[in-house]
Amino acid sequence: MTDFNSLFPNFLSQCSQLKTTLMPVAYLLLVTGMISSTITGQRSAGAYMRTFGRTIVYIMLLTFLVTWGNQLTQIVNTTVTQTIQADPAKVFDEYNAALVAKKSTSEQTGWWDKLFHAGTTIFEAIVSGFLWLFGLLASAILFYAYIVQKMILYLGYSLSPIFIGFMAIRSLSHIGNRYILGLVGVIAWPLGWAVAAIVTQGLLTFMTDQSFLQGSSVSGAVNYGLQNFIGVALLGVWIIFSTIAAPLIIQRALVNGYQAGEALLGGATGAGLSALSTGANTVTTMSSREGSKLVTTGLAAVAGAAAATNAVASSALSGGQGGSLINALANQNDRFSARRGSNGKSSPAFENGDLTGAKAVKSLIDGTRNPGSPNSGS
Repeated sequence: MTDFNSLFPNFLSQCSQLKTTLMPVAYLLLVTGMISSTITGQRSAGAYMRTFGRTIVYIMLLTFLVTWGNQLTQIVNTTVTQTIQADPAKVFDEYNAALVAKKSTSEQTGWWDKLFHAGTTIFEAIVSGFLWLFGLLASAILFYAYIVQKMILYLGYSLSPIFIGFMAIRSLSHIGNRYILGLVGVIAWPLGWAVAAIVTQGLLTFMTDQSFLQGSSVSGAVNYGLQNFIGVALLGVWIIFSTIAAPLIIQRALVNGYQAGEALLGGATGAGLSALSTGANTVTTMSSREGSKLVTTGLAAVAGAAAATNAVASSALSGGQGGSLINALANQNDRFSARRGSNGKSSPAFENGDLTGAKAVKSLIDGTRNPGSPNSGS
Protein backbone atom coordinates (compact mmCIF):
# COMPACT_ATOMS: atom_id res chain seq x y z
CA MET A 1 0.00 0.00 0.00
CA THR A 2 1.28 3.46 -0.90
CA ASP A 3 2.31 5.47 2.13
CA PHE A 4 0.04 8.39 3.02
CA ASN A 5 2.93 10.82 3.46
CA SER A 6 4.16 10.12 -0.07
CA LEU A 7 0.68 10.81 -1.47
CA PHE A 8 0.23 14.00 0.55
CA PRO A 9 3.76 15.22 1.39
CA ASN A 10 2.71 18.57 2.91
CA PHE A 11 -0.35 17.44 4.84
CA LEU A 12 1.45 16.31 7.99
CA SER A 13 3.64 19.41 8.21
CA GLN A 14 0.64 21.73 7.88
CA CYS A 15 -1.23 19.82 10.61
CA SER A 16 1.83 20.04 12.86
CA GLN A 17 2.03 23.78 12.25
CA LEU A 18 -1.63 24.19 13.22
CA LYS A 19 -1.09 22.14 16.39
CA THR A 20 1.90 24.32 17.34
CA THR A 21 -0.17 27.45 16.78
CA LEU A 22 -2.94 26.20 19.08
CA MET A 23 -0.62 25.14 21.93
CA PRO A 24 -0.78 28.55 23.71
CA VAL A 25 -4.57 28.29 23.69
CA ALA A 26 -4.30 24.89 25.36
CA TYR A 27 -1.99 26.18 28.10
CA LEU A 28 -4.31 29.13 28.70
CA LEU A 29 -7.24 26.72 29.13
CA LEU A 30 -5.19 24.55 31.49
CA VAL A 31 -4.35 27.55 33.66
CA THR A 32 -8.01 28.61 33.61
CA GLY A 33 -9.02 25.13 34.69
CA MET A 34 -6.53 25.10 37.57
CA ILE A 35 -7.70 28.49 38.81
CA SER A 36 -11.35 27.48 38.49
CA SER A 37 -10.80 24.24 40.40
CA THR A 38 -8.90 26.07 43.12
CA ILE A 39 -11.57 28.72 43.60
CA THR A 40 -14.73 26.62 43.30
CA GLY A 41 -13.47 23.26 44.57
CA GLN A 42 -12.58 21.99 48.00
CA ARG A 43 -9.73 24.01 49.46
CA SER A 44 -7.73 21.13 50.88
CA ALA A 45 -4.26 19.75 50.23
CA GLY A 46 -5.72 16.62 48.62
CA ALA A 47 -7.89 18.68 46.24
CA TYR A 48 -4.94 20.81 45.23
CA MET A 49 -2.82 17.70 44.58
CA ARG A 50 -5.54 16.11 42.43
CA THR A 51 -5.87 19.30 40.38
CA PHE A 52 -2.12 19.50 39.96
CA GLY A 53 -1.92 15.80 39.01
CA ARG A 54 -4.66 16.13 36.38
CA THR A 55 -2.88 19.13 34.90
CA ILE A 56 0.34 17.10 34.60
CA VAL A 57 -1.59 14.36 32.79
CA TYR A 58 -3.10 16.88 30.39
CA ILE A 59 0.34 18.34 29.64
CA MET A 60 1.68 14.85 28.94
CA LEU A 61 -1.29 14.20 26.66
CA LEU A 62 -0.56 17.45 24.81
CA THR A 63 3.06 16.46 24.37
CA PHE A 64 2.78 12.77 23.51
CA LEU A 65 -0.67 12.45 21.90
CA VAL A 66 0.73 12.06 18.38
CA THR A 67 3.39 9.57 19.49
CA TRP A 68 0.94 7.48 21.52
CA GLY A 69 -1.64 7.66 18.75
CA ASN A 70 0.81 6.43 16.10
CA GLN A 71 2.00 3.59 18.34
CA LEU A 72 -1.56 2.52 19.10
CA THR A 73 -2.43 2.65 15.39
CA GLN A 74 0.53 0.41 14.58
CA ILE A 75 -0.43 -2.06 17.32
CA VAL A 76 -4.03 -2.27 16.10
CA ASN A 77 -3.01 -2.70 12.45
CA THR A 78 -0.45 -5.38 13.30
CA THR A 79 -2.93 -7.27 15.47
CA VAL A 80 -5.66 -7.25 12.83
CA THR A 81 -3.51 -8.03 9.77
CA GLN A 82 -0.96 -10.46 11.24
CA THR A 83 -2.49 -12.00 14.37
CA ILE A 84 -6.17 -12.13 13.41
CA GLN A 85 -5.36 -12.03 9.65
CA ALA A 86 -8.55 -10.15 8.80
CA ASP A 87 -8.46 -8.69 5.30
CA PRO A 88 -11.66 -8.32 3.21
CA ALA A 89 -9.54 -8.07 0.05
CA LYS A 90 -8.34 -11.69 0.48
CA VAL A 91 -11.77 -13.33 0.38
CA PHE A 92 -10.84 -14.98 -2.98
CA ASP A 93 -7.76 -16.67 -1.48
CA GLU A 94 -9.65 -17.67 1.66
CA TYR A 95 -12.42 -19.30 -0.40
CA ASN A 96 -9.97 -21.30 -2.52
CA ALA A 97 -8.02 -22.40 0.58
CA ALA A 98 -11.22 -23.53 2.31
CA LEU A 99 -12.35 -25.32 -0.85
CA VAL A 100 -9.06 -27.21 -1.18
CA ALA A 101 -9.22 -28.20 2.48
CA LYS A 102 -12.77 -29.56 2.09
CA LYS A 103 -12.05 -31.40 -1.18
CA SER A 104 -8.94 -33.06 0.21
CA THR A 105 -11.14 -35.18 2.49
CA SER A 106 -13.34 -36.50 -0.36
CA GLU A 107 -12.45 -39.48 -2.55
CA GLN A 108 -13.07 -39.81 -6.28
CA THR A 109 -13.09 -43.46 -7.37
CA GLY A 110 -15.10 -44.04 -10.55
CA TRP A 111 -15.31 -42.19 -13.86
CA TRP A 112 -18.76 -40.81 -12.92
CA ASP A 113 -17.37 -39.26 -9.76
CA LYS A 114 -14.58 -37.57 -11.70
CA LEU A 115 -17.00 -36.28 -14.38
CA PHE A 116 -19.48 -35.13 -11.72
CA HIS A 117 -16.86 -33.28 -9.72
CA ALA A 118 -15.49 -31.70 -12.90
CA GLY A 119 -18.87 -30.03 -13.41
CA THR A 120 -18.96 -28.73 -9.86
CA THR A 121 -15.40 -27.46 -10.28
CA ILE A 122 -16.51 -25.27 -13.20
CA PHE A 123 -19.30 -23.85 -11.04
CA GLU A 124 -16.84 -23.22 -8.22
CA ALA A 125 -14.56 -21.40 -10.65
CA ILE A 126 -17.44 -19.04 -11.50
CA VAL A 127 -18.04 -18.43 -7.80
CA SER A 128 -14.31 -17.74 -7.39
CA GLY A 129 -14.57 -15.13 -10.14
CA PHE A 130 -17.31 -13.30 -8.28
CA LEU A 131 -15.31 -13.43 -5.06
CA TRP A 132 -12.28 -12.07 -6.91
CA LEU A 133 -14.37 -9.08 -8.00
CA PHE A 134 -15.63 -8.61 -4.42
CA GLY A 135 -12.05 -8.75 -3.16
CA LEU A 136 -10.95 -6.19 -5.74
CA LEU A 137 -13.74 -3.83 -4.67
CA ALA A 138 -12.87 -4.38 -1.00
CA SER A 139 -9.21 -3.62 -1.76
CA ALA A 140 -10.17 -0.27 -3.31
CA ILE A 141 -12.41 0.54 -0.32
CA LEU A 142 -9.59 -0.33 2.09
CA PHE A 143 -7.19 1.96 0.24
CA TYR A 144 -9.53 4.95 0.49
CA ALA A 145 -10.41 4.06 4.09
CA TYR A 146 -6.69 4.18 4.91
CA ILE A 147 -6.42 7.66 3.39
CA VAL A 148 -9.54 8.91 5.18
CA GLN A 149 -8.35 7.45 8.49
CA LYS A 150 -4.98 9.20 8.25
CA MET A 151 -6.60 12.50 7.31
CA ILE A 152 -9.02 12.33 10.24
CA LEU A 153 -6.25 11.41 12.68
CA TYR A 154 -3.84 14.12 11.52
CA LEU A 155 -6.56 16.76 11.56
CA GLY A 156 -7.67 15.46 14.95
CA TYR A 157 -4.14 15.75 16.31
CA SER A 158 -3.83 19.29 14.98
CA LEU A 159 -7.01 20.45 16.75
CA SER A 160 -6.42 18.40 19.91
CA PRO A 161 -4.83 21.22 22.00
CA ILE A 162 -8.17 23.03 22.24
CA PHE A 163 -10.08 19.94 23.36
CA ILE A 164 -7.39 18.77 25.77
CA GLY A 165 -7.63 22.24 27.28
CA PHE A 166 -11.39 21.73 27.58
CA MET A 167 -10.74 18.63 29.70
CA ALA A 168 -9.24 20.86 32.42
CA ILE A 169 -12.44 22.90 32.76
CA ARG A 170 -15.23 21.10 34.61
CA SER A 171 -18.12 22.42 32.47
CA LEU A 172 -16.30 21.56 29.21
CA SER A 173 -14.56 18.33 30.22
CA HIS A 174 -17.19 16.07 28.61
CA ILE A 175 -16.49 17.69 25.21
CA GLY A 176 -12.78 17.01 25.52
CA ASN A 177 -13.38 13.44 26.67
CA ARG A 178 -15.65 12.66 23.72
CA TYR A 179 -13.11 14.18 21.34
CA ILE A 180 -10.30 11.94 22.61
CA LEU A 181 -12.62 8.92 22.53
CA GLY A 182 -13.47 9.83 18.94
CA LEU A 183 -9.77 9.75 18.02
CA VAL A 184 -9.40 6.37 19.72
CA GLY A 185 -12.42 5.16 17.74
CA VAL A 186 -10.78 6.18 14.46
CA ILE A 187 -7.60 4.37 15.49
CA ALA A 188 -9.71 1.27 16.17
CA TRP A 189 -11.21 1.18 12.64
CA PRO A 190 -9.38 -2.06 11.68
CA LEU A 191 -11.06 -3.84 14.60
CA GLY A 192 -14.30 -3.48 12.65
CA TRP A 193 -12.81 -5.52 9.82
CA ALA A 194 -11.66 -8.11 12.36
CA VAL A 195 -15.23 -8.47 13.65
CA ALA A 196 -16.57 -8.65 10.08
CA ALA A 197 -14.01 -11.35 9.22
CA ILE A 198 -15.69 -13.72 11.71
CA VAL A 199 -18.94 -13.56 9.72
CA THR A 200 -17.00 -13.84 6.44
CA GLN A 201 -15.34 -17.05 7.61
CA GLY A 202 -18.72 -18.45 8.58
CA LEU A 203 -20.15 -17.73 5.12
CA LEU A 204 -17.10 -19.28 3.43
CA THR A 205 -17.49 -22.41 5.55
CA PHE A 206 -21.14 -22.58 4.53
CA MET A 207 -20.31 -22.17 0.83
CA THR A 208 -17.55 -24.80 0.77
CA ASP A 209 -19.48 -27.45 2.69
CA GLN A 210 -19.47 -30.65 0.57
CA SER A 211 -22.35 -32.47 2.26
CA PHE A 212 -24.65 -32.24 -0.77
CA LEU A 213 -21.99 -33.79 -3.03
CA GLN A 214 -21.44 -36.94 -0.99
CA GLY A 215 -23.84 -39.03 -3.06
CA SER A 216 -22.73 -37.64 -6.46
CA SER A 217 -26.38 -37.14 -7.46
CA VAL A 218 -28.01 -34.52 -9.67
CA SER A 219 -30.22 -33.26 -6.82
CA GLY A 220 -27.13 -32.93 -4.63
CA ALA A 221 -25.43 -30.85 -7.31
CA VAL A 222 -28.50 -28.60 -7.59
CA ASN A 223 -28.60 -28.13 -3.83
CA TYR A 224 -24.87 -27.42 -3.79
CA GLY A 225 -25.34 -24.80 -6.51
CA LEU A 226 -28.22 -23.20 -4.59
CA GLN A 227 -26.07 -23.22 -1.45
CA ASN A 228 -23.25 -21.40 -3.25
CA PHE A 229 -25.65 -19.00 -4.96
CA ILE A 230 -27.11 -17.95 -1.62
CA GLY A 231 -23.67 -17.81 -0.06
CA VAL A 232 -22.09 -15.64 -2.75
CA ALA A 233 -25.06 -13.25 -2.69
CA LEU A 234 -24.86 -12.88 1.09
CA LEU A 235 -21.07 -12.61 0.96
CA GLY A 236 -21.18 -9.90 -1.70
CA VAL A 237 -23.55 -7.75 0.35
CA TRP A 238 -21.62 -8.46 3.55
CA ILE A 239 -18.17 -7.62 2.12
CA ILE A 240 -19.27 -4.32 0.59
CA PHE A 241 -21.30 -3.28 3.62
CA SER A 242 -18.91 -4.40 6.36
CA THR A 243 -15.81 -2.99 4.67
CA ILE A 244 -17.40 0.46 4.64
CA ALA A 245 -19.58 0.39 7.76
CA ALA A 246 -17.63 -1.77 10.24
CA PRO A 247 -15.01 0.91 11.05
CA LEU A 248 -17.71 3.54 11.58
CA ILE A 249 -19.76 1.20 13.76
CA ILE A 250 -16.72 0.31 15.89
CA GLN A 251 -15.97 4.01 16.34
CA ARG A 252 -19.54 4.78 17.43
CA ALA A 253 -19.55 1.75 19.73
CA LEU A 254 -16.47 3.05 21.54
CA VAL A 255 -17.92 6.56 21.84
CA ASN A 256 -21.55 5.70 22.60
CA GLY A 257 -21.23 2.18 24.02
CA TYR A 258 -23.81 0.30 21.94
CA GLN A 259 -23.51 -3.24 20.55
CA ALA A 260 -21.30 -3.31 17.45
CA GLY A 261 -22.36 -6.82 16.41
CA GLU A 262 -26.05 -5.98 16.49
CA ALA A 263 -25.46 -2.83 14.45
CA LEU A 264 -23.37 -4.72 11.88
CA LEU A 265 -25.81 -7.59 11.36
CA GLY A 266 -28.88 -5.36 11.44
CA GLY A 267 -27.32 -2.88 9.04
CA ALA A 268 -26.22 -5.63 6.65
CA THR A 269 -29.75 -7.05 6.62
CA GLY A 270 -31.20 -3.63 5.84
CA ALA A 271 -28.56 -3.08 3.17
CA GLY A 272 -29.37 -6.41 1.52
CA LEU A 273 -33.10 -5.70 1.40
CA SER A 274 -32.44 -2.19 0.09
CA ALA A 275 -30.10 -3.55 -2.58
CA LEU A 276 -32.65 -6.17 -3.67
CA SER A 277 -35.45 -3.62 -3.90
CA THR A 278 -33.41 -0.91 -5.61
CA GLY A 279 -31.80 -3.29 -8.10
CA ALA A 280 -35.14 -4.88 -9.04
CA ASN A 281 -36.81 -1.48 -9.47
CA THR A 282 -33.97 -0.24 -11.67
CA VAL A 283 -34.07 -3.34 -13.91
CA THR A 284 -37.84 -3.06 -14.25
CA THR A 285 -37.73 0.65 -15.05
CA MET A 286 -34.95 0.44 -17.62
CA SER A 287 -36.40 -2.64 -19.30
CA SER A 288 -39.88 -1.14 -19.70
CA ARG A 289 -38.98 2.21 -21.31
CA GLU A 290 -41.13 2.78 -24.37
CA GLY A 291 -39.08 3.43 -27.49
CA SER A 292 -35.85 2.56 -25.67
CA LYS A 293 -34.80 -0.20 -28.06
CA LEU A 294 -31.10 0.28 -27.41
CA VAL A 295 -31.51 -0.65 -23.76
CA THR A 296 -31.01 -4.41 -23.80
CA THR A 297 -31.59 -6.91 -21.06
CA GLY A 298 -27.85 -6.99 -20.37
CA LEU A 299 -27.68 -3.24 -19.87
CA ALA A 300 -30.70 -3.40 -17.57
CA ALA A 301 -29.03 -6.10 -15.51
CA VAL A 302 -25.83 -4.04 -15.25
CA ALA A 303 -27.87 -1.02 -14.17
CA GLY A 304 -29.66 -3.12 -11.55
CA ALA A 305 -26.37 -4.43 -10.19
CA ALA A 306 -24.95 -0.90 -10.04
CA ALA A 307 -28.06 0.37 -8.26
CA ALA A 308 -27.90 -2.53 -5.81
CA THR A 309 -24.23 -1.78 -5.07
CA ASN A 310 -25.15 1.87 -4.61
CA ALA A 311 -27.85 0.89 -2.11
CA VAL A 312 -25.43 -1.25 -0.08
CA ALA A 313 -22.75 1.46 -0.05
CA SER A 314 -25.28 4.15 0.83
CA SER A 315 -26.64 2.07 3.70
CA ALA A 316 -23.10 1.54 4.99
CA LEU A 317 -22.24 5.23 4.80
CA SER A 318 -25.43 6.08 6.69
CA GLY A 319 -24.30 3.91 9.59
CA GLY A 320 -26.31 0.85 8.67
CA GLN A 321 -29.68 2.56 8.92
CA GLY A 322 -30.77 1.61 5.41
CA GLY A 323 -31.80 3.86 2.55
CA SER A 324 -30.07 4.64 -0.72
CA LEU A 325 -28.76 7.53 -2.72
CA ILE A 326 -31.73 7.21 -5.07
CA ASN A 327 -34.15 7.83 -2.20
CA ALA A 328 -32.04 10.77 -1.05
CA LEU A 329 -32.21 12.25 -4.55
CA ALA A 330 -35.95 11.72 -4.61
CA ASN A 331 -36.42 13.52 -1.31
CA GLN A 332 -34.19 16.35 -2.44
CA ASN A 333 -36.14 16.60 -5.70
CA ASP A 334 -39.41 16.82 -3.76
CA ARG A 335 -38.08 19.58 -1.51
CA PHE A 336 -36.87 21.55 -4.52
CA SER A 337 -40.26 21.18 -6.25
CA ALA A 338 -42.04 22.38 -3.11
CA ARG A 339 -39.84 25.48 -2.89
CA ARG A 340 -40.51 26.47 -6.50
CA GLY A 341 -44.25 25.68 -6.28
CA SER A 342 -44.20 22.87 -8.84
CA ASN A 343 -46.91 20.24 -8.96
CA GLY A 344 -44.30 17.56 -9.55
CA LYS A 345 -45.71 16.56 -12.99
CA SER A 346 -43.32 18.51 -15.18
CA SER A 347 -40.70 16.40 -16.89
CA PRO A 348 -37.66 17.50 -18.89
CA ALA A 349 -37.16 16.40 -22.46
CA PHE A 350 -34.95 13.36 -23.08
CA GLU A 351 -33.32 12.12 -26.24
CA ASN A 352 -34.70 9.03 -27.95
CA GLY A 353 -33.12 5.87 -26.62
CA ASP A 354 -32.09 7.43 -23.30
CA LEU A 355 -28.45 6.41 -23.78
CA THR A 356 -27.34 8.13 -20.60
CA GLY A 357 -30.02 6.52 -18.47
CA ALA A 358 -31.16 9.93 -17.18
CA LYS A 359 -34.77 9.28 -18.14
CA ALA A 360 -34.80 5.96 -16.28
CA VAL A 361 -33.31 7.53 -13.16
CA LYS A 362 -35.88 10.36 -13.33
CA SER A 363 -38.69 7.80 -13.55
CA LEU A 364 -37.21 5.85 -10.65
CA ILE A 365 -36.99 9.03 -8.57
CA ASP A 366 -40.63 9.83 -9.35
CA GLY A 367 -41.58 6.28 -8.38
CA THR A 368 -39.93 6.54 -4.95
CA ARG A 369 -41.92 9.58 -3.91
CA ASN A 370 -44.33 9.26 -1.06
CA PRO A 371 -47.82 8.84 -2.62
CA GLY A 372 -49.29 10.98 0.14
CA SER A 373 -46.98 13.94 -0.45
CA PRO A 374 -48.26 17.05 -2.24
CA ASN A 375 -45.67 16.59 -5.00
CA SER A 376 -46.52 12.99 -5.83
CA GLY A 377 -49.09 13.97 -8.41
CA SER A 378 -51.84 11.92 -6.76
